[in-house]
Amino acid sequence: MAEIKQFQHHSQKQAQKQNQKLTQKQIQAVGFLAMSSKDLREEILRMAEENDAIEIVSDPFTSGDNFQRSLSPSSLSADDYNSILEQQSDNRETLQKHLMDQIHLQRISASEEELCRKLIYNLDKDGFYGSKIKPETLLDPSQPQQNLFMLKKCMSLIQQLDPVGTCCKDVFESLKVQSEVLGNASVFTKFILDGNLELLNAGSTEKILKKVKDFQKDWHSKAFATDLPIDNLKITEQMVEETFSYIRQLNPYPASDYLYDASGYDNNIADVVLKIEKKSGSLASDEIENGKIRGDGNSYFQVKYSSGIIPEIKLVNEKLLDRQTVSKAKDFIDNLQFMKNTFVLQGCFIVKEQLDFFEKGPGNIAPLTRKKIAGEVGVHESTVSRFSSKKNSKYLETPWGIFPASYFFSSGVKMDQGSMVSAEAIKSKILELISLSPSSQISDSKLTRLLNEQGIEVARRTVAKYRSQLGIENSYNRK
Repeated sequence: MAEIKQFQHHSQKQAQKQNQKLTQKQIQAVGFLAMSSKDLREEILRMAEENDAIEIVSDPFTSGDNFQRSLSPSSLSADDYNSILEQQSDNRETLQKHLMDQIHLQRISASEEELCRKLIYNLDKDGFYGSKIKPETLLDPSQPQQNLFMLKKCMSLIQQLDPVGTCCKDVFESLKVQSEVLGNASVFTKFILDGNLELLNAGSTEKILKKVKDFQKDWHSKAFATDLPIDNLKITEQMVEETFSYIRQLNPYPASDYLYDASGYDNNIADVVLKIEKKSGSLASDEIENGKIRGDGNSYFQVKYSSGIIPEIKLVNEKLLDRQTVSKAKDFIDNLQFMKNTFVLQGCFIVKEQLDFFEKGPGNIAPLTRKKIAGEVGVHESTVSRFSSKKNSKYLETPWGIFPASYFFSSGVKMDQGSMVSAEAIKSKILELISLSPSSQISDSKLTRLLNEQGIEVARRTVAKYRSQLGIENSYNRK
């Protein structure tokens, strides 16, 4: 009996240890994981102002040439930064205001105007969206009228405003849009601007002509190759020179004459915490500790934490300060590093589990749960949820654009051979099938049948749900 009582006594002690409260340091570390970049930035600035042991080494908002190098960032509050920004601005108009003034004159619905505003404030300093949030993620699910067709209409509208060629993915798409608006490009010039600008990099006109002919020969050697618009042309040196002259009159950076307005970043700038780049070279195995995941044998993926608008901080000379101040500063910096390491680890395992996406692009998402990533990283599932919740998701900059972390977690549907296909992959299939339909009126029943024929066992109601999540109305309303 004594032994049983002793055992019970030990069990009670063990339970008391398990229920101990988190330390202040642990609470702070967990809190950092859930913070947006804006909130984290404000917390760092506050801490640097209150704690003399923390020094701001650099700040993205004060690193430009317009700021005095002698200014001490650590002595400035968030309000001081805004004051400096206002004092240093010049008299040029911002791109965002210039475009929005034109949008207000358009005869469009309130929902279209709202979407246009989001697109405009999602542009970078060059006027492009390639380094920002994917435009599709700006659609408001609570507004069914905001669908992919409206998105295309709004993007096309902005692209044709002054300056022509903004709201494009990159400089190459912008040049193509500018030529389409001008409407006077030759057939050969249109072909070059339609994704074939690299053909002009051969050097001399003679070498360019040879490169174009080699391209045609290689193209037509492929099975089921379609006709090229230049097949019936006799391409001459004069055509090449005229194309060079035409392209020179276009503006590769249409936003260059305007200021950049970042005031809308609260709602529209992606909270990018990870940058994932594809690098040339082979790895014998994954190097998780270095943020490297091997790819197809000739490449690997490098996962890095993206500081974004987060200031870089460090400890100052510890000898001049009291122990408590230094201890608080060290804990703060340690917790920031813990947050960064946790994000990078999650990014590494996301790349590992979604390698098809990172190699081939959107539409190649595999079923993946937060529980699985939590197990691989060695953290609680709630930690992964803070990183990838649909409401406050962090963003990953990938070779295919910027995506919310939640994008990489998707439920699965069984295929007829027993394997699983993710909901995101099915959505991509639905989008592809609708876009291939000449009248865009393909019904949910037909979509279900076509998916079933491809081995994806999915019910019509599931297809309707996924179509709705894509922001696409039913076939009757698309007529």
